[in-house]
Amino acid sequence: MVSKERLGGFIDAIVAVVMTIMLLEFHPPQSGNIIDFLKENLVYLIAYTLSFIYVTTSWFNQQYMLKNAEIVTRKMYIATMLWVLSLSLLPVLAAWTGRTINLFDDFGLHSPKAPAMLFIVMIYLWGISYINMTRAYIADNPQEKSIIIQEMEVFQWLKHPIWTVSMIFGFIITYFYPPFVFIYTAGEMVWAIIQSRNKRA
Repeated sequence: MVSKERLGGFIDAIVAVVMTIMLLEFHPPQSGNIIDFLKENLVYLIAYTLSFIYVTTSWFNQQYMLKNAEIVTRKMYIATMLWVLSLSLLPVLAAWTGRTINLFDDFGLHSPKAPAMLFIVMIYLWGISYINMTRAYIADNPQEKSIIIQEMEVFQWLKHPIWTVSMIFGFIITYFYPPFVFIYTAGEMVWAIIQSRNKRA
């Protein structure tokens, strides 16, 4: 099966491509006015910043998990690829949401619901794929390594019922006020950064 090093390198390449595509979504204005730039890109700038934190925090925790794994099995590989798929789709939906929400028009109250709803659904699917990936790493590695991976604080948070309940509330509020998806994502990212205090292997 694929080695840890090759799997880690593949994930690094995917993350690099995703972040490059995110940067290319910025639309520079024709004028040199900063206000014009913000009107054109403010919401996408928020979406980009949140996606950047999401991707880098996820990458950090996955690399910690991979570092502590002794082997990479087929089940671990498939679970990791599903996680990579969900991670790569997050910036796409964030960009779509950022391009369709206009905070300068009633603070985005009448923005289209579909992009924001799909964005928050993908956040949930990302969480599910992360839980599935972590469980695969736990199941297919020696007990000593499995315990280290299982104790990861992000994993403990994602499998807690409170996370699912918060996602449901976030989904409902986003339906009535689409820009709330960014508020929810920002809060979750702050919490994820705080929870990314993994023990030294």
